[in-house]
Amino acid sequence: MQSATELLVSNIPANCPDEFLREWIEARGYRVFAVRVIRDAVSRTSPSFAYLQLMDMSRLDEAARTLGGQKLWTHTLRVRLVIPMPFLVHSAAGIKAAG
Repeated sequence: MQSATELLVSNIPANCPDEFLREWIEARGYRVFAVRVIRDAVSRTSPSFAYLQLMDMSRLDEAARTLGGQKLWTHTLRVRLVIPMPFLVHSAAGIKAAG
């Protein structure tokens, strides 16, 4: 079974800069490889979610549990593991073939 490679962080304040989010997460003990806050192409504001990769991928589960439920300004964050799409497609094909 393929494991998660990044985290999906949701309920981020709309005006939260990428670099602030990176620093906020690193202040909690997780070195960040990449952070990508998703923004609306027209307004350039965030619809409140970001993808996050850690330097140490073995800490993804721990980071999801630790960061989820914490407050960033007035927003309570939700954090989930992201499983790569090829694994999901492969799993769905196996389920269909078994049925």
